[in-house]
Amino acid sequence: MDPEPWSEKDFGSIVVFLRNQIGISLELHRMGLLQARLRSRLQSKGFGSFAQFHDQVLKPDPTGWGTQLLIDLSTVNHTSFFREPAHFTFLIEQVSAWLKEAPTSPVRIWSAGCSSGQEPYSMAMALAEALPHHGLSKVEIWGSDLSLEMLKVAAGAIYTTRDVQGVSPARLRRFFLLGRGPREGSFRIVPEIRDLVKFRHLDLRNSIWPVPTDFHVVFCRNVSIYFSDDERLALLDRLSQHLRPNGWLVMGNGEILPYVPSMLRKHSPSIFQKEG
Repeated sequence: MDPEPWSEKDFGSIVVFLRNQIGISLELHRMGLLQARLRSRLQSKGFGSFAQFHDQVLKPDPTGWGTQLLIDLSTVNHTSFFREPAHFTFLIEQVSAWLKEAPTSPVRIWSAGCSSGQEPYSMAMALAEALPHHGLSKVEIWGSDLSLEMLKVAAGAIYTTRDVQGVSPARLRRFFLLGRGPREGSFRIVPEIRDLVKFRHLDLRNSIWPVPTDFHVVFCRNVSIYFSDDERLALLDRLSQHLRPNGWLVMGNGEILPYVPSMLRKHSPSIFQKEG
């Protein structure tokens, strides 16, 4: 007997697909949010149940649009400009020190799991405030995310009034363009800051990442919450391998790490340094 459409039992095949094919394990409340959002999307496309979506879309094409839809809906996370501000103060201190030591060498920074772009743009704004122009020109900021939908938002760099809540008036004046006419009420990052950030579509669960292996600082904050314990350990090892000696890994303040790779030493509860 088929399960009742849109029921918990009907959603079961989606949960199994997420875990086995994509590698995403969500907490119960996040899974409930995904279920509601996926149901809305599927009904708008004319599907009658989760099982129909699984059997007609996911099962015959496990790497197609259905999978990307699941990724986009399940990895949306709360983010904001200058979230956990002490990390940006730390970033400025480290980048300034590196540029003083080697003023002609590039400094590479990676926002791994950048969602809709607030984190890498906050990095760029903080460094633009702190560094002279010739120093800022040596900084490369990379942003990556699993969700194509979020990367499109990030690359567009257009945000709502709600998105920029908490951004100081001085930063709004310097780093955002106010929308006019049909775009009134929107805020776009200025080209000076947009041009500092390059975005890549990247799955942190893959063993090979098409990004440099000599980052000075990697922010990977509130991303590992989507990973199982085993996957979290593998993620930390791989992130370590993409840091240069003495480089820094910054995690979310609320993340609990079950293990610190031997290549890293703990500097503070959410900041780790790679051994030189």
